[in-house]
Amino acid sequence: MVVSAFLELQQSKTDVLHLLTEQANTLSETIVSSSLNALKSSNELENLIAMRLLNNARLIRSLDSLNLLSHKKLIEISKENNLYRINIFDRYGERVLTNRVKEEDIHYIEEDKVNRYSEVEPILTGKTEEMIIGFKKAMHVDEQRFAVAVARSGKRGAIVVNMNAEDFLQFRKRIGIGKILRDIGDNAGIEYIALQDSLGILAASSNVKELSSFSDDYFLYSSIHSDSAFTRLSSFDGHEVFEVIRGLNFENEFIGVFRIGLSLDEIRSIETRIIRRLIVISIILTVIGIILLSILLTNQNLKMLSEEFGNYKAHTNSFLKNMEEGVITISGNNIITLFNTSAENLFSVSATDVIGKSIENLAIRGMEFIKNLISSSGDVYKNLEINTNTASGDKYLSVTITPNYNLSHNLESHTIIINDITESKIKEEQAKRNEKLIAMGELASGVAHEVRNPINSIGMIAQRLSREFEPKGDVDEYSSITNLLKDEVNRINKIITQFLRYAKPLDIQISEVEVDKYMSEIFQMFSDLAGKRKIKFKVEGEKRLVAKIDPELYKQAVLNIIQNAFDAVDNGGLVFVKYFKKNSHFFVEITDNGKGIKENDKSKIFNLYYTTRKEGNGLGLSISQKIVSQHNGIINFTTGGSGTTFKIITPV
Repeated sequence: MVVSAFLELQQSKTDVLHLLTEQANTLSETIVSSSLNALKSSNELENLIAMRLLNNARLIRSLDSLNLLSHKKLIEISKENNLYRINIFDRYGERVLTNRVKEEDIHYIEEDKVNRYSEVEPILTGKTEEMIIGFKKAMHVDEQRFAVAVARSGKRGAIVVNMNAEDFLQFRKRIGIGKILRDIGDNAGIEYIALQDSLGILAASSNVKELSSFSDDYFLYSSIHSDSAFTRLSSFDGHEVFEVIRGLNFENEFIGVFRIGLSLDEIRSIETRIIRRLIVISIILTVIGIILLSILLTNQNLKMLSEEFGNYKAHTNSFLKNMEEGVITISGNNIITLFNTSAENLFSVSATDVIGKSIENLAIRGMEFIKNLISSSGDVYKNLEINTNTASGDKYLSVTITPNYNLSHNLESHTIIINDITESKIKEEQAKRNEKLIAMGELASGVAHEVRNPINSIGMIAQRLSREFEPKGDVDEYSSITNLLKDEVNRINKIITQFLRYAKPLDIQISEVEVDKYMSEIFQMFSDLAGKRKIKFKVEGEKRLVAKIDPELYKQAVLNIIQNAFDAVDNGGLVFVKYFKKNSHFFVEITDNGKGIKENDKSKIFNLYYTTRKEGNGLGLSISQKIVSQHNGIINFTTGGSGTTFKIITPV
C-alpha cells in the first residue's frame, strides 16, 4: 500500500508538471506576442510620425517653390500642424528662414547664424530628395526632437521640419517590454520574468538582481534558433522554480530570450504534506496493520492534490481568458481545450459550445483557417496575416501558432494567439489613400498653373479675332469658330479652377453641431429627387447627438456620397442614412441597394477624376476623402451584389 501511494504521488507530480508546462508555454507565447506587438507599435508610430512630417515638409516645399514663404507663414504652418521648428537652408547649409520667434525663445541670439550642412549633406549634395533625420538631442535644452528633411525645388537647399519627441518617447516607455514584464511579473505564482541576451539582462521584473549568463548556462542557447518554448527546473534566490525559456526575434534579428520562473511552492507544499502522511501511514501499518486507515489517508491526500491542481488551473485559465488577444489551445488530437473571452467575441461563439469538441467537426464562420494551419508536423506560424469573414463581418487577423512539446519532446498541443488588426489595416489603407490624393493634388496644381497662362492667351486672341477682324466671306462660319474657341477656353479654365481648388489646403472651422437638425437639412435637399424617382430615402439616428465638425465642408462630404448612392440605385430603390455615436466617434453610414461596386473599381474609386458615369467628374469621393481626412477621420466601405455601405468615422 505504501508503494502504491508513492507511485500515485509520482504520477500526480507528473500530471501537475505537465499542466505547468502547458500553461507556461501559453504564458510565454503570450509574453512574446505582446512584446512583438509593443515593438511593432513603436516602429509603426515612428513611421507615421515621419510620414506626417514629410507630408508637411512637402507642402512647405510647394509653397517655397511659389515664393509664398515668410517668417509669419512658417509660424502659421507650425501652429496649424503642431510642428516645433521649420528651418529653410540654402545650398551651403546656411539657415535663411525659420519660424523661431525672438520674444518666445531665449536661445534665439545664440542661433542667429546657423549652419546645418553636415546634417543635411545628402540632400545638399543631391544624393537624395528626402531623408528622415530621426531622433536628435536639442542643442540648448535637455529634450529630444524628431526631424525630417526634403530638398528645396530647383536644388536651392533643404527644408528641415522638427517636432518635440518627448511625448512620443514617454509613450514608448509606457508600452515597452519592460512595462509588460513588470506588470505580468507582479502576478501571484510568477517568481520572475526577464529578457536576457549574451551581454546581460535587458529588462526584468522588479525582483530580479542577477541570473545565470549565457556563458555559464549552455541551456539558454537552445532557444536562440528555435521558436518553441523549453522548460526545466532551476533555482532562484535559493529555492527551486519551474523555468520556461523562449527566444524573442524581431524582423529576423535575435533580441534575447525570455526567462519566466514559476513558483513551485504549492507543489512542494503538497509533496511535503503527502510525504508526511505517508510516513504516518507507514508507522500505522507497521504498528497496528490497519489497512483500511492507510487507504483512507491516501485517498484524502489525493483529493487535496486534485483541489490544489484545480485551483492552480483556474487561476491560470482566468489570466488567459481575460487577455485582449484571442487565445485558443488545441490538443494533439485536435480537441479544443481553451477558448478565451476575446476568442468568443471575435468569432461570436460561446466557449461552452466548442471546448471539448474536435476542430475538424466544427463549422464556425471565420475559423476555417485554423484547420488548414495546424498539423501533426508542428509547423510554427508567426504573425501570419489572415483575411477571414466572421459572423460580425470581414476581419484582418494576425495569427501566431506555436506547437507545445512535453518533456519527452512529443507534440502535445498547439497554442493559437489571434490579434484583430482590422482597425489598423483600415487606418493603413486610409493613410495610403491620403498620401496618394495629396500627390495627385500637387500634380494637378502644378499642371494647372502651367496650362492656365497659354490658355488665357488663346482666349484673348479669340476675343480679339471676333471683335477686331471681319472676314470677307463665310462670316457665319468664322463667327461660329471663334465662339467655339472661346467656349472651349472657358471650359478648360473651369477645369483648371477645379484643379487649383482641390490642391488648395482646406480651412477647417470646427464647431458644435446638433446632428438631428443638421441631418434633417440634408434630408430636405434630396427629398424632391427621391419623390420624383420613387426612391425610399430615410435618415435616422441617435437623438440629441452633438458632433464637432466643420458644418459646410462635412455636409459637402456627406452630400457627395448620398448623390453617388442615388446614382447607384434604380427608380424605386432604397437609400438609407444612419448616424450614431460609438466609442467617442461620430458615425454616418450611407447604404444603398444598388448593384454594388465592381471588383476592379474598388481600389480606384477615391482616385482624382476617376468615374464610371459619363456625366460624372470624378471629384466627389476624392473631395469627401480630403474633407474627412482633415477632420482626422476615415472613410471605408463594404460592397456586394445587394448594394454598398459607406461609413464616415470622425472623432466626436
